[in-house]
Amino acid sequence: MIQRFIRLAVLGFSLVALFALVGCQSNSNDLNTANKPNSNVGNTSATADNTKNDEQKISALLDEYNEALLKKDAAALDRIWADDLSFVNLRGQLLSKKDRIDNIKSGATTLKSADVSEKNIRVFGNTAVATLIVKIEGQYSGQEGSGPFRVTTVWAKHDGTWQMVAVQMTPIK
Repeated sequence: MIQRFIRLAVLGFSLVALFALVGCQSNSNDLNTANKPNSNVGNTSATADNTKNDEQKISALLDEYNEALLKKDAAALDRIWADDLSFVNLRGQLLSKKDRIDNIKSGATTLKSADVSEKNIRVFGNTAVATLIVKIEGQYSGQEGSGPFRVTTVWAKHDGTWQMVAVQMTPIK
């Protein structure tokens, strides 16, 4: 009897929460558009041009990043990576910018090749996300790291300059 009561109470609470959530979402949509007589007013060709320009800058930075890794160019990587970089390598380890620079300088991270494909860049104001596939031959943090990987990078623009703030590598099986 008590178990039945608990099940009914949980079901009732779930329904109340669901209706409250649906009501909040429809109200928030009303609030978001209430002060915007025409939501297309802010969409200008200048905004589209800026977005396209930022996508091209990030694409070029990804190319520079790839070359810097291949050439072990710590100075270029220091410029491309934000000071608070979060790098999740192919083994799921979280590394900082200092860790990555130290690995490059010591030779613990060495790439013989890194072939990029399927580069996709999306810009959201001063933030951007790039996804790509990289086929790597080399090692990361002193361990074998060859193979194809899906890589996600997150970029932030500070004072007009884009820097990589996060990287996530996932092996493709």
